[in-house]
Amino acid sequence: MAAIESVMENIASDITSSTKTLFETMIMLDLKYDESSLVDETQIKTDVIGMVSFTGKYHGVIGLFCSKRFALKVASTMLMTELAEFTNDVKDAVGEVSNMIAGNVKTKLTAQYGDMNLSIPIVIAGEGLSITAVNNHPVVSDTTLSCFSKDPWLMTPFISGGEKFNVGLLLKESNK
Repeated sequence: MAAIESVMENIASDITSSTKTLFETMIMLDLKYDESSLVDETQIKTDVIGMVSFTGKYHGVIGLFCSKRFALKVASTMLMTELAEFTNDVKDAVGEVSNMIAGNVKTKLTAQYGDMNLSIPIVIAGEGLSITAVNNHPVVSDTTLSCFSKDPWLMTPFISGGEKFNVGLLLKESNK
């Protein structure tokens, strides 16, 4: 029985190769990436999150975390038109990219760990979110959305055309 850490490392390497292939063949953007690492922060700050959850022998979430600027760039490239506004088309593009990464990972995981089911992608985008501090003074962060988790995300950082984004993985072993 593989330790959950080695399963996560395995999946992270699938995420890396799937994301790289997807960006270079379908989105036509060059991609560099770094080593995956556990991000044991309770809060990840970002503008846009595309998430797909999965169930099976293992369950969890694959999340795409990026800036609005990067989301616009990806959507513009995919739709072959210059988008300047963050519209539903941009959300759909982020959802589609998240879905394709998760779908590629699912194919590899199914071969190793048996059947998996994927959720439809959920895309969350934030703007000008106000967070109230203890002393009642509103604090607005430069990044607009926070994602809380009690477990660490296994994050793989990518960079494309000067823009950074992350693909993260939360993973648990399902009860028998």
